[in-house]
Amino acid sequence: MTMIKSYIILLAAFLLPALVSGQKTDYGIWYEAKAEKNIWRGLRADLEASVRTNENAGNIEKFYFEPGLRYKFNDWFNAGVYYRLIEQKEKDYKFHARHRWFLQMKGTAPSVARFTFAARYRIQQQFKTYIEDPEDEEPQWYQRVRLELDYDIRGVPLKPYINVEMHNGLFNPNEIIADKWRSMIGVEYTLNKKHTFGLEYIYNDSRVTKPPYENLLGVTYSVKL
Repeated sequence: MTMIKSYIILLAAFLLPALVSGQKTDYGIWYEAKAEKNIWRGLRADLEASVRTNENAGNIEKFYFEPGLRYKFNDWFNAGVYYRLIEQKEKDYKFHARHRWFLQMKGTAPSVARFTFAARYRIQQQFKTYIEDPEDEEPQWYQRVRLELDYDIRGVPLKPYINVEMHNGLFNPNEIIADKWRSMIGVEYTLNKKHTFGLEYIYNDSRVTKPPYENLLGVTYSVKL
């Protein structure tokens, strides 16, 4: 119990600035479903779909469909390639496609006192089909770095976690240290070692998109086939 209390205090301290500064920001709900299936000796197929809302959860901002392949080299490292088809509501209030592909690598450290630390690196390229300015015709390159910390509660299929992620534009240098920061705190419950249900709070702090600040509720489900 002492370890759990310490973990809760750490989570509160981690996200307190976001909670305070985010009181006057937009609110939305993100719904997400994932599936994964082992294909052959460490090779896995992933499938993800999501619907994201904003404007106090009253407007569908985007939805996407994302298949991919991931290879698990060992217990500590995996890498994969993914494609995401996005339908994004643009300034004409209609949905237009965006095409994104990315490479992803993730390393996980051995657990210490039931805590597990992981780091994920992603490099992505995205194309727009809604062209408003000449620069919209150019593909956008980004790199994303996410640090993850979770806790395995003994005897209970619950996993609380915190994540922080930094987004940086590539090949378009500016004075901004990070184009976007994303902080997350959540918990997952796994049923029968196959079905996982999750609930999370997400805070977005963006220098390149509007609104610049978002408070988001994430509702997730994943299944191992």
